[in-house]
Amino acid sequence: MVAYESDGVFIQLWIGADDKLPRMARAVALDDPSQLRHQVEFSDWQLDVAVPPDAFASQKIASAARIPFARPGAGISEPDVSPPAQGESYKSGKEERQP
Repeated sequence: MVAYESDGVFIQLWIGADDKLPRMARAVALDDPSQLRHQVEFSDWQLDVAVPPDAFASQKIASAARIPFARPGAGISEPDVSPPAQGESYKSGKEERQP
């Protein structure tokens, strides 16, 4: 059994002694006033099973529209967020404000 805390969650993990595979995991959020337990059990591990090459293929991929990928934010200019100079005003929406 391994127990640890990460990002405010206390986690317990049971690992099989012979095969070293996870058997059960339990988590409790430390800030949860009810201290509810979230638990999952793992069983029937099937390792080294042959997976056919088309297991993750789709018949629809041939007719799918291609989407150009770009870095998030590419082509978008940064807004000017600097404050106005002393004595100048700026507009925010429809209202005018004085610094």
